[in-house]
Amino acid sequence: MGILVGGGNYFGDLAPEIVLKETHPALGLFYKYHHSRYYTSRYQFAYTKVSGNDKNFAANAYRSLSFESNIFELGYSGEFNFRGYGANSNQREESSTSYVFGGFNLFMFNPTAELPSGDRIELRDIGTEGQKLKGKTKKTYSTIQPNISFGLGYKFNVKKTTVIGIEFGFRKLFTDYLDDTKGAYPDYQMMVNKQGVGAAELSQPQTTQGKPVIPAGTMRGDNHLNDWYFITGITISFRNILRDPCPSM
Repeated sequence: MGILVGGGNYFGDLAPEIVLKETHPALGLFYKYHHSRYYTSRYQFAYTKVSGNDKNFAANAYRSLSFESNIFELGYSGEFNFRGYGANSNQREESSTSYVFGGFNLFMFNPTAELPSGDRIELRDIGTEGQKLKGKTKKTYSTIQPNISFGLGYKFNVKKTTVIGIEFGFRKLFTDYLDDTKGAYPDYQMMVNKQGVGAAELSQPQTTQGKPVIPAGTMRGDNHLNDWYFITGITISFRNILRDPCPSM
């Protein structure tokens, strides 16, 4: 059993590069079962927050989009140790090892934006790319999605039953809406007429700064690449070391 404490970040339409100041705390709880000295099953629940803002990049500053989202994930991964890391008291084991892991998760997210009042509003409910407009066939995206996790780490024994490690984990997503940004701008005036000025301004926040409306159909996000998020942290775990009835030869 163990915990992970670290940070989470994101890569996507609002962050074409990792922005360190957008890193948020991450926390995980996990259970591991050692099938052998080299292979381990791991079941984990983790939480982090991700955010992005166009103001971090001069090339995107005009667009003025921003978002923030809590992430809750639950999943399974397999770990492969590069050195024999014993599962019972009679096995010859190393006191440390590097490892790689890979698996799958289900995660829940919900991108929000900050209003002038300081309150936050759920962007999915607005349909910032025209999902709510009458006659549109575009479906609203689901906030529960699968992802593939993979990464690498290093762990070492402090005591025989206490292990400390450092881990770098990547999440490949199958959605481009982690940041509520994927396709093209909808018709601004149609949004005003159907949903009100507030919804239209959330779709095109540059208009609140006196900048002109961006024409419908103009690319708002890159729909060729899906978003990613990352969790990096320190792990602390406690092992239940089995005692074999027969000593090893």
